[in-house]
Amino acid sequence: MKPVKQLIILITILLLSFTTKGQQQDGSVFERRVSIHQTGQTIDFILEQISWQANVFFSYDATIIDPAEKANISAQNKSLYTVLNELLDTASYRFNERQNQIIITQKSVENEQVATRDTTPVKYFFLSGRLIESRKGKAIPYASVSILNKPIGTISNTDGEFLIKVHPSTIRDTIVISCMGYEQKRLPAYQLLDEDLFILETTSIKIKEVKVTAITTERLLRNMRANYSKNYTPSTKLMDAFYRETVEQDNNYISVSEAVMEILKAPYVGTTRGDLVRLIKGRKSRDVQPFKWLNFKLMGGPFTITELDAVKTVETFINPEYENLYSYQISDVIWYENQPVYVVRFQPQSDDFYPPFEGEMYVHRETFALVHANYHLNKMGLKQAEEIMIKKKPRKVKARPTYVHYQVNYRQYQGKWHLASAKASVKFKVRSKRDRINSEFHSVSDLLITNIKPTELKRFDKEERFNRNDIFVEVLGTYDEHFWENYNIIKPNESLRNAFKESLFN
Repeated sequence: MKPVKQLIILITILLLSFTTKGQQQDGSVFERRVSIHQTGQTIDFILEQISWQANVFFSYDATIIDPAEKANISAQNKSLYTVLNELLDTASYRFNERQNQIIITQKSVENEQVATRDTTPVKYFFLSGRLIESRKGKAIPYASVSILNKPIGTISNTDGEFLIKVHPSTIRDTIVISCMGYEQKRLPAYQLLDEDLFILETTSIKIKEVKVTAITTERLLRNMRANYSKNYTPSTKLMDAFYRETVEQDNNYISVSEAVMEILKAPYVGTTRGDLVRLIKGRKSRDVQPFKWLNFKLMGGPFTITELDAVKTVETFINPEYENLYSYQISDVIWYENQPVYVVRFQPQSDDFYPPFEGEMYVHRETFALVHANYHLNKMGLKQAEEIMIKKKPRKVKARPTYVHYQVNYRQYQGKWHLASAKASVKFKVRSKRDRINSEFHSVSDLLITNIKPTELKRFDKEERFNRNDIFVEVLGTYDEHFWENYNIIKPNESLRNAFKESLFN
């Protein structure tokens, strides 16, 4: 039997300390809120009122806009973008942002050509909000928030909050909000400038009219493998991605590290070449609550989590050579992110192989593509993992994994399924009588694909690559809230934000 490529998070328990600090960056001036109620006032007067309130300056040619023309405007806590679009005819005028100035020009072919040659940095729109369910008002975590028919998006955090940064050219595109168990929501991107709270209606996830017995697990698995070339890209892709790595000790954060990176995604078919990762920029917190004796370092970080792509790495529960060692059951047919999927539960029948995972696969009913997998090591797997996952530790310190859980999601774009996000959650029990330590450490690694682009690249330079043995926190700069610019990220939840605030004063 061939060895199976697998995700193994290697932990080094070492003496360590961190330092850092931080701030926050604003997006476009068009996001600023305005309240204005004027009747029969000149456009010049109204623009002056908006200018004072939004702290922006307007420039325009008096030959194309008559400043003495009278207009009506009524807006309560609306975005500057919405107010200007209500005041002036957007079919005739264009609004261009230059630092704290808005230039109003007449739309024409010439303007379009000038805009393409403009080298002024573009200010993206920072669209944010919070998702809650309609019945109990609870936050909805891990919902997908993306631009329709484009590979650009993010997910909500554990508090249901999201932040998606969009280019001005896409502000009139459609935003799609999807989460299992809720009706999909679609709305114009610019609407997010004026709304902060989005309520999702619950919906039945089961598809009652479809009989689960209509297909056997053997046939379903066979169809999954037979459709690899149809479902997954045969060409290399360049992916923009965000990665966050946190470590808690007894429910207190002791380290947070984040990075924007690029993944050179090797083809799913026709090659055994692995994916390559390079860092674009990264930052780390200082110790939020420093621990005197121990800290964790995760080896491989961004490189290792890409191997959660179970289709690419052919995990044991997908590999045909291991099929007889697992038991499979199709438990349901449900709606998942507006797609009909089979829910396939699996568990090992034997402890004679590693890693023995148990969990669920969501398989698309029409294409037989894997769209989601949620799996973990069973008790025997945790015992086997101890020697493999603990790479280094001080003498007389006992450390063992108590929980190893993985998730991976895929999204369809241009007729092919692509990796969309991945999550690794690992808990370790650490004891040392000498140092009076009896703690639980919990590491969480999140990967989010924020864009997908075609590329002719075959490899990254060796000096740029992040490798399996690299320690993520050792290649990062200090924490800075201005850091991310226009890159899409997973918005920190409240506990993370509070941890960062505390770290600034330690």
